[in-house]
Amino acid sequence: MKSLIVSSLTAIAAISTAYAGPTSVPNMSIAEPQNEMADSFEAGRGLLTLEGPSGMFINPTSATLPRNTFTLQYCFFLPDNNSDVVGHGLLAAYGVTDWLELGAYGNYIDINAGADDELTGAGPFARVRLIEPDGIIPQVSVGAYSRFSSDDALPEKIGAFAAAYTRVPLDEAGFLKSVGFHYGVRNVWLDSTDDTFNGFIGAELQFPYRFYIVSEVSTKDDDTQSEVPYSFGVQWRAAGVNISVAGIQDGNLDDPGFYFGIGYGITF
Repeated sequence: MKSLIVSSLTAIAAISTAYAGPTSVPNMSIAEPQNEMADSFEAGRGLLTLEGPSGMFINPTSATLPRNTFTLQYCFFLPDNNSDVVGHGLLAAYGVTDWLELGAYGNYIDINAGADDELTGAGPFARVRLIEPDGIIPQVSVGAYSRFSSDDALPEKIGAFAAAYTRVPLDEAGFLKSVGFHYGVRNVWLDSTDDTFNGFIGAELQFPYRFYIVSEVSTKDDDTQSEVPYSFGVQWRAAGVNISVAGIQDGNLDDPGFYFGIGYGITF
């Protein structure tokens, strides 16, 4: 089953240029939020995730940056809410077109328990939007990312994902404006030996003043994960600045860890 899905992702990516086009759609530009009703259409861009590319809190999502938009983002994560281990993430990305996003991300893990240690890794990522949202037709994107490290304690990885997003308007002028649904699959190869496959689904509730409640759950990979991965948190998508606060179970923690992320975007 895994090989079939991975092969499908590869085939989709190969023909992406035949389906993706430069046509713009109403988009939540984190740098130009003049019209909340319009730019919320492509809500769900989110921030740097545990996996790397922006999205919910664990899984990347389908939203690409608007053309000529640059974003710089930072996050930190406390596994098991224990400051003995602190994970830091940094991401930079650019919207080459409305349907193509390129960027890079890095990890810095500070281990204070026992013998102090510092682990670092970094790599590129790309996301291509294949289908624009249109009525009941969801937004669909594929992407790939990698992380390289010189320390064996931080596994190198290559990941590929396919993600979709559907927004259901409820009351654009009311308290609960809309509900959005994210769904997709991803496969991550660790050090070219082990791999982890997850399907995922998430929901986001849109409230006034650009506040969103976001939650997600993934299938558990029985070979590499001891718990079902999930997250829950709040995002504030303000003018230029986005902030996320969440609790995350990444699949191998005793208790959900604390996540905080902040990002800034500008359109040239």
